[in-house]
Parts: sequence; structure tokens; C-alpha cells
Amino acid sequence: MNRGLLDKAYMHCMERGHRFTPPRERVLRVLTEANRPLGAYDILQQLTTDSDKPNPPTVYRAIQFWHQEGFIHCIDSLKAYVVCCSGQHLGQTHFLICNSCDFVKEMDYRIDFEPLINAAESLGFSVDSSTVELKGLCVNCKKEERQAAPHSSS
Repeated sequence: MNRGLLDKAYMHCMERGHRFTPPRERVLRVLTEANRPLGAYDILQQLTTDSDKPNPPTVYRAIQFWHQEGFIHCIDSLKAYVVCCSGQHLGQTHFLICNSCDFVKEMDYRIDFEPLINAAESLGFSVDSSTVELKGLCVNCKKEERQAAPHSSS
């Protein structure tokens, strides 16, 4: 578990007058402990125990809160969420996503979107954030693919 992220989230809430509620803490804890992106239903399942079944709207609101505050990112194509690799970040995010396995890596890299943002603004559109998803094969899946390919003989 990433105790530092939970402490940072707690301080963020206190400094901004947000409530650090048990559902918010539990949702963030599940995502920090996950080693892969999780969909909202996956998060809800992990929070459900024999003695406690959280209210789905409460879980969805907690997910939305952490997303708005920049502690988690939504990977739209996977309909899943991951904890921000830098702890908290709003704005541009970029992900490498393996088409074959659960590998997802957030990249800490800036792309100059100024021409695109200027074009959007000229149409009266205000850009709040952007997410770039680069899809392909991770190193492990590429290796497996090469090993599975029939060898050609000369």
C-alpha cells in the first residue's frame, strides 16, 4: 500500500475543506493496492465483504472525486482507473497500454498541444485536460509473440 499517497490525499482534503470520508479512503486504498487498472465494478467488488456491501453511488462518487482532484486517472479505452504515478496531477496524461496483457504505464512526458488547443479555443471550446493512450505490445508480450512465431528455415 502507498501510505504516502493516502497521507497526501488526506492533507489535500484538509487543506481544501474536502471531507476525507471512509468511502473515499477505501476507494483510493483499493486503487493504490491494485497492480493494474480497475473498473468501477472491480473497485466495488473489492470493497464488498460478507458484512459490508457499499452503496454503488457512494463508490462512484468517491471515484469521481479522486479523478477530479487528480489522484487517479481514467483510462477511457479500458473504462478503468489507475492511481496517478506522481501522486496528484491534473491536465495532460499519457499511457502506454499493452493490447495483450494488463500492462499500463503512465508516462511523465509533456506534448505540445498548443496548436490543437488554440484551434479548439478558436471554436469556443475550452480544454481542461487531455489523455493520450498509446497502444501496442509490452516487452514481455513481444517476447512471447516472437517465441510463439514459427521459425523459418533457410
